Amino acid sequence: MKGWVVGTIVVIIVIGAIVYLMLSSHGIGITPGGPTSPASQVYVYLTDKTMKVDHLYVIINEIAFHNEGGGNNTWITCSLTKTSFDLAQLVNTSQLAAQCSLTNGTYNIIRLYVTGVQAVVNGQTYNCTLPSGRFEVPLGPSPMVVNGTSYDVTVDFGAVNSVVITGNGKCVVVPVIHVSVKRHS
Repeated sequence: MKGWVVGTIVVIIVIGAIVYLMLSSHGIGITPGGPTSPASQVYVYLTDKTMKVDHLYVIINEIAFHNEGGGNNTWITCSLTKTSFDLAQLVNTSQLAAQCSLTNGTYNIIRLYVTGVQAVVNGQTYNCTLPSGRFEVPLGPSPMVVNGTSYDVTVDFGAVNSVVITGNGKCVVVPVIHVSVKRHS
């Protein structure tokens, strides 16, 4: 009996909510205890300003690979001096960032340390912030098994389309990083 009562109450509440929403969508307001005043119309528009990122300089000072067979703290660091890359110039192309010598093993994560980002947008230069200065990205759908075979690892930052200039002139970059791995040809 209790289940039937609870079910009936739920049905009444749902029907009441639907009726309220239908009346509200037609400009008929329901105000408890009084007459309704004419509803004002509010029009909501969405827009986005065009932003041309002339340059997006990313300074990387270290690249490392995680060897999953070596435990949590087994990171193999690639030889890399602090280098600046202009990601806006790397759309539909790539640039060699580092050549690493990895020992045989199974590597599942690439780590990039970014120490600075600077954007040139519509001719104005901004020092940008990142949510984190260190990015750890899984290597493809499956780990990279290194056993004397060479690989090409391509890191796509997706950052050129992720530059946000706030109303107070601050620049934030929230990249959506993807990594692809293929045997070196």
